Amino acid sequence: MFVGHYSAALALKAARPPAPLWALFVAVQLVDFAWAGLVMAGVEKVRIVPGFLAASNLDLYFMPYTHSLPGALAWSAAAGGIVAMIWRNGRGLAAGAIVGAAVFSHWALDFIVHAPDLPLYPGGPKVGLGLWNSLVASQAIEIGALAVGMLIYLAATKAKTSGGPGGSSGRTSAMGLIAPLGLFAALVGLQAYSLFGAPPPASTFEFAATALFAYAALAVLAGLVDLTRRAK
Repeated sequence: MFVGHYSAALALKAARPPAPLWALFVAVQLVDFAWAGLVMAGVEKVRIVPGFLAASNLDLYFMPYTHSLPGALAWSAAAGGIVAMIWRNGRGLAAGAIVGAAVFSHWALDFIVHAPDLPLYPGGPKVGLGLWNSLVASQAIEIGALAVGMLIYLAATKAKTSGGPGGSSGRTSAMGLIAPLGLFAALVGLQAYSLFGAPPPASTFEFAATALFAYAALAVLAGLVDLTRRAK
């Protein structure tokens, strides 16, 4: 799964955690940040096999440290614990729980679409419902989840306004709607490009590096959206 992961970040922002939206965007992809780094280092393994699945060319045959169930739980606990220690103003535990849930949502959503390549434990049996075998069904789930997450986020937040001269308040309110809709369009566009427009990567290293750049760029865009909206 790619952009569908961000549905969890958008929905969890409705719980009003002190963590900004960009941090939740990082959290839901933290496992893949680590995966890309480990692939580039040659620790975890992937093959690029055109037509491997209807919606994915990736044979993810060795990723015990990031995508096993214990690995995902460990990443979640570590991220949640760090966040809880950062916010010590009475909201630390809640913030840590939300960030931890965001991190673990990655494994849960991957379970829906992946082929059986998610180890229940390192060296153990692998699971995955395999929805990537259907291009239409997998994309309906992924884009549908993203749309629901965005609607939850928009319902729980409102545009920031400022009462400056010359109608600046109206312009700021407009940006509060334009920015999240622009983010949604960028996510859907990236999903479509990755499926139908992107040239095959020359190597798994190149693919992992491109993925890292995309994850970081989307977190930056989420940070810009945060500048235009606040909790209701």
